[in-house]
Amino acid sequence: MAARIVLAVRESQYIEPLLHYLHHSRYSELLRITAFSRIEAFAEFIQGDEVPDAVVGDAAFIEAWLVSGRSTVRWAVLSEDGGPGSYHGTSNKSLAGGEVIAKYQSLPSLLESILQLCDVRRSGIPLSAKQETLLLGVVSCSGSSGKTTIALNTAKALGDQGLSVFYLNLESVDSSGIILRPSHGNVPGLERLLYDLQAGRNNDEAGTPELRRYVIRHEELQSDAFRPVGNLKEMLQMTSQDTLDLLELLTATSSYDVVIIDTGSIEEERANAVLQRCSILLWVMRNDDLSMHKTARWLSHCSAPHSGLPPGILEKSRFVMNFGSDDLEVRGLPEGLSMDGVLPYVPSWTLRHREELYLNSPQFQQAVLELCRGIVEPSLPQVFTGNTDYE
Repeated sequence: MAARIVLAVRESQYIEPLLHYLHHSRYSELLRITAFSRIEAFAEFIQGDEVPDAVVGDAAFIEAWLVSGRSTVRWAVLSEDGGPGSYHGTSNKSLAGGEVIAKYQSLPSLLESILQLCDVRRSGIPLSAKQETLLLGVVSCSGSSGKTTIALNTAKALGDQGLSVFYLNLESVDSSGIILRPSHGNVPGLERLLYDLQAGRNNDEAGTPELRRYVIRHEELQSDAFRPVGNLKEMLQMTSQDTLDLLELLTATSSYDVVIIDTGSIEEERANAVLQRCSILLWVMRNDDLSMHKTARWLSHCSAPHSGLPPGILEKSRFVMNFGSDDLEVRGLPEGLSMDGVLPYVPSWTLRHREELYLNSPQFQQAVLELCRGIVEPSLPQVFTGNTDYE
């Protein structure tokens, strides 16, 4: 049974994208949200007989709710500068004893926090018992393989399934900006986060940066991301240790189910860290001799005893052929390895002003979804098979 939630905030523009995401995600089966942005309408609701499972909102709305004598209903204050935890009302004693939820965070993470407030369970498993964040690295040994397009569509496919997804572009020149709409606001981006991570390594008192301060939301991607790096030098100087620290931060927050990592050149230090740290490596190839030859050579290097890379890279590697066809004959992969998916050639991508088409090709999206079923489902059970038994 879906939990009945009352959401009360000052800004109507905060409510609209949240409800839109809710209605188009699997959270729609778990939550029923009634939203208010005017205190008068909220006060009228309070006088009625309906009793929700929880109330979440700005402090002024929550105070009005508690004054009405509804304190037995679970409630949480949406804080613009706080994270999950107890709310002791340091600025307003009448609000003591509730919970606090970060107001500005990814929509899946926000809904997860609301579910935990209501103690909603899926298949008898507490939502707080989340699996470890899945790191999925998208790599290629040759240029023009469509790696970024695949990484973006993979992030969108998983976000559409209701997962909390982060898209991380580690290319020296971030080509995702051609496809994604420019973000608004002045959120500090990856450059500042890398600086703060380095400061933390050199100074134990600096503390760990709070990830949400650096993150933007791409609604068309259904994922969080960093603003594209403007200074090329910052990316060129990013070391393997910088990358490992960044990946550790993304997993340590427990805010994301999946991090999709779009790598740059396979020779770069950043890619080396991705090969080491990711649970799944998706190798993207074209059906030509050069692409297959380079991929085979790199796989041979990765499995060599003196490569400097950890063992097990082949075991976590998956392979996809881009710009393929149903009757594709794959040749050139090392013995014992097979193709996990074939993605179609999309003629409309050759048109002018095609940027908006990269994330909106039904044929390509369906093929990516099928690929995700094969390579992601074993790590995130029941994401694609469905899970409709709720307590």
